[in-house]
Amino acid sequence: MFKRRFLLPLTIGIIASLCSLPQSARSRSQSQKAAPAVDEWGDDFNGKELDQTKWERFTFEGGSGGTLKVEDGQLRMRGVSGARSGVRSTRTFTGDHFVINAVLAKVGAALPEPGQSGAWPGNAIVTVLFDSSGRNRIEWILSSEGVFEAWAIVDGRGERLDNRNLATKAPNPTLSIARRGDEYLFALNGQVGLQKVVKNLPRGFHVMLYGYGSSENNWDSVQVLMSKKP
Repeated sequence: MFKRRFLLPLTIGIIASLCSLPQSARSRSQSQKAAPAVDEWGDDFNGKELDQTKWERFTFEGGSGGTLKVEDGQLRMRGVSGARSGVRSTRTFTGDHFVINAVLAKVGAALPEPGQSGAWPGNAIVTVLFDSSGRNRIEWILSSEGVFEAWAIVDGRGERLDNRNLATKAPNPTLSIARRGDEYLFALNGQVGLQKVVKNLPRGFHVMLYGYGSSENNWDSVQVLMSKKP
């Protein structure tokens, strides 16, 4: 879990709150019929190849290439040096109340560069991508050393949102980004470690998974929950 004292559970009640549902729908005494009304989209990577109805290979910085394969119930990727390349959802989601859950199978070090004595730490990144240029995006990053970073990039200007004290040793962590209007929540295994307000981002977005450069990043599943319009 986070090396942090204050944690909040990202339970169905939080999802209900994110979706701006009435209190009656969040009450534990309500029946199943009163559960939060959400649209769900996801992929568990159980096929033999990438589901092209859900994903496309996508690069918004540097060169394309590297390796991508689906096997043993995982999406396994490794890009090329200096690139931000991975997969992007073919679907454009629209809304400002949602939760993205991505289960990470493995994050490994980047490949050594020519003349480099050892490998640099790698990372795995869950991205809320608001355009095709990468100039507007929210990112939740876990390094191969177990260190988290949260970033907001607005009009090409990046701001690190965390205070550099979030880390984990949990295996197969679930990385989550939730949005509630202009508020963004960053969570690990259902526990929120960071909440920040980021203004002036649009409602339309894609989900992107990647690792910077040649980072090894393998994923078990992805889920998007969005509030249904009344």
